[in-house]
Amino acid sequence: MQDHPQITAFLEAARILHADRYWHCGSLGEQVELLRALRYVLTEVCFQLDVHRVLPQAVLQICQDLAGPGLRDVPAAPSAGFVLVSYLDARIEQLIADSNDSGNTGAEGSRGT
Repeated sequence: MQDHPQITAFLEAARILHADRYWHCGSLGEQVELLRALRYVLTEVCFQLDVHRVLPQAVLQICQDLAGPGLRDVPAAPSAGFVLVSYLDARIEQLIADSNDSGNTGAEGSRGT
């Protein structure tokens, strides 16, 4: 039996990522870019988790209930994609805010306005 292209793609991606799993980001900017790239992979993984009903709805509901108001108040049923990608997006936004704050010295004109 020949493997489906998605099976082959997931196995290849796992092999490549595993080979360099201990790489560390050198800067906040690099971390943001890594997490942005991870978002694409996570979206596809979450789609499969949802289709195959890997995570119980009760677990997803708990994660959604513990999230911030933007996620907690969504009227749709929770999904792995919605919950996990929302948390990842929040982390990316936090890192971007942190990097913007780190350049604030308090001096007027220091940001090139």
